[in-house]
Amino acid sequence: MHENTGPQRDAASTIFNLPNYHVIDAIDLPDGGRQVVIASSVPPGCPSCGVIATKVHSRRSQQVRDVPVAGTVQVVWAKRRWFCLEPACARRTFWEATDQVPRYARSTTRLRDQVVSAVITSGRAASEVAQAHGVSWWLVQAALAAAAVALPAVDEVPVTRLGIDEHRYRSVRWFRTDDGAWRRFEPWMTTLVDLTTGQVLGIVDGRDSTAVGTWLAQRSECWRERIEVVAIDPSAAFRKALRTYLPRAAVSVDKFHLVKLGNDMVTTVRQRLARTHHGRRGRKDDPAWAHRMLLLRGADTLTPRAWERLEA
Repeated sequence: MHENTGPQRDAASTIFNLPNYHVIDAIDLPDGGRQVVIASSVPPGCPSCGVIATKVHSRRSQQVRDVPVAGTVQVVWAKRRWFCLEPACARRTFWEATDQVPRYARSTTRLRDQVVSAVITSGRAASEVAQAHGVSWWLVQAALAAAAVALPAVDEVPVTRLGIDEHRYRSVRWFRTDDGAWRRFEPWMTTLVDLTTGQVLGIVDGRDSTAVGTWLAQRSECWRERIEVVAIDPSAAFRKALRTYLPRAAVSVDKFHLVKLGNDMVTTVRQRLARTHHGRRGRKDDPAWAHRMLLLRGADTLTPRAWERLEA
């Protein structure tokens, strides 16, 4: 019979399952919740010299946000400050930090990974994910922003569905040129994402065909040949770059922009007919103007009374 003589995790630590931590206490709170006190099991290394510390300087309790485990849990980390006993090291003391709770962090890495996955993979709104995990909207948004900044090695990502969209990241700025004239600066950027996973692949300045075309030109021929569908808004600049670098990919436009273009055309025709028939703009006693909002609604959403008003 063989017995494992190595260190074994207790049942509470196994159930809580936070890597590199063990549960040292669990308390039932008056409001029905639970408080779990944890401690790090990672050997503390000095962040300056890397020498493993063996002498504790002080302790304090730090509340950490974590994923719900069988309900809401208040997690308290019994955090220790250590002496660095290396004579050549300028740092005398330091607080311990781990991969799950890095330095200056107030939430675990697994919580941030879970909220990012809930938004990207499941397609849920950030506010809904924040409410489900008992955290603020700002934490979810910060985790998403950090995940977007960590761009992958694009050529190694097997992308078949590419999304391209522009974003204005701040208000319009004006600056003076060398000859004294004022020039307008449009703070636009274009984001390229993998539509299958939601992973951000690249961010380029501007929203013209040159910026998108330059990014696509940097990809390998094999990578571009793998693209089957590209989702864009009705942008001639994006379409020009796709014709050059992704000629075989099918182009998809979201229905919001298509419906908006159709509604704009209906409004333009209505205004032109009003001027042709009446020699003036539409007035409130004109049926076409009075029912102008009904013209922009889907036929499947109109009531019998609305159909009568349109056909009158």
